[in-house]
Amino acid sequence: MGKRTREPQPGVLPNRELFQRLNFLLQSSQFFASLPGASHTHSSVAEGAAVAPPGCADPPLLPLARFYAKEMRQVAQKSVLRLSPHVKRGICQVCSSPLVPGVSAAVRVKGKGRGQRVLTTCTYCGHQARLMVNSNHVLFVDRPEHGTIRHPAD
Repeated sequence: MGKRTREPQPGVLPNRELFQRLNFLLQSSQFFASLPGASHTHSSVAEGAAVAPPGCADPPLLPLARFYAKEMRQVAQKSVLRLSPHVKRGICQVCSSPLVPGVSAAVRVKGKGRGQRVLTTCTYCGHQARLMVNSNHVLFVDRPEHGTIRHPAD
């Protein structure tokens, strides 16, 4: 007799606690990056040791936000969970700082016609991420036939 394989139960999410932890780490990193003291860091300072400029009373919170984002990546990698493309695009690939437009990232649209690209520049390390703008393209995660996410209409 062979082993019985378990059928996935509908409505039950495996590793629920890990996804909740990832969600908490993502939200806290975005929160600390958007606080007023978060944008007062210099890119010339050694990684993780940001110093507030003279005359600024608020301590910089971007290193804390970067720590939470890096921790989120490490938890996902150790537990072999895939992060959503939307989540991965919201974090800098080089310095792991959350990319909040206008606060920790500069977002521009370059090019014309079919060659348009969204250019996201991290203000902490200067890394640029380019994404093609295509109105017809839908990520697989966002498609209705993607079975792991239940839409409210179902």
